[in-house]
Amino acid sequence: MMELPDYNFYEFKESEPNPYQGTTLDRSILLDPPAPVLTAPKFEFSKLENGMKIASIDKQGLTARLGLYVHAGSRFEVPGNLGVAHMAALMGYRSTAHLSHLRTVKTLEQLGAHLSSSATAGREEIAYQVELQREYLALAVPLMIGNVLFPRMLPWEVKAAQSDVPTAKEALIKDPDNMVSELLHKAAYCNNTLGLSPVASERSMSYFTPETIRGYLLDHFAPERMVFVGVNVAHSELSKWVMRSFADYNAIPLKKREDKKALYTGGDMRMEGASPYCHLALGFESTAFGQAELAPVALVQALLGGGSAVYSGIGSGLTSRLSTQVLKQSPYVESCAAFNTSYSDSGLFGVYGVCQPEKAPDSDEADGVFLTVGARSHTSRY
Repeated sequence: MMELPDYNFYEFKESEPNPYQGTTLDRSILLDPPAPVLTAPKFEFSKLENGMKIASIDKQGLTARLGLYVHAGSRFEVPGNLGVAHMAALMGYRSTAHLSHLRTVKTLEQLGAHLSSSATAGREEIAYQVELQREYLALAVPLMIGNVLFPRMLPWEVKAAQSDVPTAKEALIKDPDNMVSELLHKAAYCNNTLGLSPVASERSMSYFTPETIRGYLLDHFAPERMVFVGVNVAHSELSKWVMRSFADYNAIPLKKREDKKALYTGGDMRMEGASPYCHLALGFESTAFGQAELAPVALVQALLGGGSAVYSGIGSGLTSRLSTQVLKQSPYVESCAAFNTSYSDSGLFGVYGVCQPEKAPDSDEADGVFLTVGARSHTSRY
C-alpha cells in the first residue's frame, strides 16, 4: 500500500465547471429543451430505380403523416372482379409475409397509430395512410409497403372482412352528401370507368376470394404505379427506408393494362333516402388534371362559391354568387355550393344544393341559370 500513489476516492475533480451549479429543484436537468433549428418548408421529390415516386415536405412538426397511393382504383375493374378495389382496401394492415394480423395491430398500437391508420379505395387510387410520431418512421414504412407488396390473403381473414362490405354500403346510404356524389358519377359515366362505384355491393360477394384479390394486386400494384408521400419527415430518411423496404420484398412487375378513357354519358338518377330534405346536384363534364382549362374552371367555381342558410359567419361565402342570387332569394334552399372534381382524363363541374323536397324543380331552374359551361348535363337526387 505504501507503493500506491495517494488518491482520495471520495473527491472528484472536474475539468470543467459544473453546468448544473445553482440549479433549483423546479428545473429538470435531464430534459433540457434543445435549441430549435428552424428551416423553411420545402417540397422534395425523387424517384427510385424501380419506378416508385416519393414526395415529402418537412414542416418541423412532431407528428408525421405517411401516405402510400396506388393507381389502381375502381375504374380499372372488369365485370369479373367488380368491387375488388374495395376488397383490397379492406384487406389492408392484415397478415403479411413478415407479420401476422395480430402483430400488425399490436405494432400500430405501440406506435400510437392504430386509430389513424386507414386503407381506402377511390375511383382512381387506393390510399394507405398512417399518422404517428416522426421518430417511428423507420417502423411504419416497411409495415405499409409490406401490406401492399406481400399480403398473405389468408382465407379466414378474407371471410372476416366480408362483414365490412354491408357496413360500408349502409354508411354510404345514410350519408346524403356522399350518396349524391355516388349517383352523380353513375349518371355521368354510366357503366364505365369513373361510373363504377368504389364501394363493393352484395353482388360482388361471390368475387370476394383470396385469388381474385391477389390477381388484382399482381395486375396493378407495380412500383411504377405507386407514390409515397410524407409530411413532417426528412426526405432523405423517407427515401432510405422506402428503398430498404423493397429489399425485403420482391416488387410486383409492371404489367401493361388497357387504360380506358372515361366516357361521359350524362343522365339522371334519383333515389329515396331518409333525409327530410332533397339533396340534388346538377353537373357538367369538366376538364382533367394538368389541362390548361383547369384554371378557368377553378376560377368559375370560386366565383360561384356557396353558402348555407344555417351558418352565416366569416368565410361562409355571404357575398358569393350562389349565396346572393340563389340562397338569399329562395327561403326553401338550405345550402348550395359549386364543386369541381378532376380526374386523370375527365372531370365534373356543377352545383350541389339542399332544399325542401316540394321545391326541388324550382331549385333546378335556379341553379341552371348560372351553369352555362356545357351542353350536356346530368343530375342526381337523393
